[in-house]
Amino acid sequence: MEDSWLTAEHKNAEDSGLTWNLEGNNYTCYPDYPPCRYDYVFYKGSARCRVKCVHCETTMHKVPGKPFNYSDHEGVLAHLELEKVLEPSQVKPAPLDQSERDASIRQAVQILEEKIGSAASSRLFYTAVLLICLLLILPITHLPLHHLVTSLISLLLGLLIGWSFWMGAVVTEIERRGCLATKSGMEVLLKASSKKSI
Repeated sequence: MEDSWLTAEHKNAEDSGLTWNLEGNNYTCYPDYPPCRYDYVFYKGSARCRVKCVHCETTMHKVPGKPFNYSDHEGVLAHLELEKVLEPSQVKPAPLDQSERDASIRQAVQILEEKIGSAASSRLFYTAVLLICLLLILPITHLPLHHLVTSLISLLLGLLIGWSFWMGAVVTEIERRGCLATKSGMEVLLKASSKKSI
């Protein structure tokens, strides 16, 4: 497999290729981690089709007309050129720099492992918020406050309980599973690469 960012014939000079934890992204929330290239477009030709990456760039910065980004990740756009090969003997394999690609994949695996670890601490945080809200909601009803005030506080605590449950049980689990699946796919690429080099 080829990494489109590494093999692209043309790239914008001001485009670093970094896709995650960027300073200008309003969803960035990991100040201890440096920005990195977390998103990739891989491609591979076949005996009947030659493929090359003509241009690669990061996309999806700010939503047009809005002050916020689409996501905490930038998209990667690759323009691929396909050429039909009539005879398999015409296929000339492009020289690959496997070591650079493998280094990028190893870096991505390391970032994924850190993200999987942070998902566990995020789940712990949301569980703590949920428990604190549950402990607070019972005594609130017995406070000598106006009924409207206690109802409003109970409603806010109920919403916070629902949000904490959703984030802790659903969102972090989806993120963890996505990271595990991506990590597994990248490890398969690394194993295949090590078998080729032997």
